Amino acid sequence: MDPRKRLGGRSEKLAASFLRRKGYRLVAHNYVCPAGEADLIVVDGDTIVFVEVRTRQEGEVAPEATIVQ
Repeated sequence: MDPRKRLGGRSEKLAASFLRRKGYRLVAHNYVCPAGEADLIVVDGDTIVFVEVRTRQEGEVAPEATIVQ
């Protein structure tokens, strides 16, 4: 498997675990539809949250605008 995909998969699992500990309920992982895809879909009360997980490796620098959208 491509190391980047493996890292991305681990990052998504960590993000899902973090959100579960914060009380979110995981509804879908790697959801794909004609409009696009979402890494995670979680629910908090009556709010649906679509999550895009971005992973950077040590030493990588990216503009803040590309990290939080």
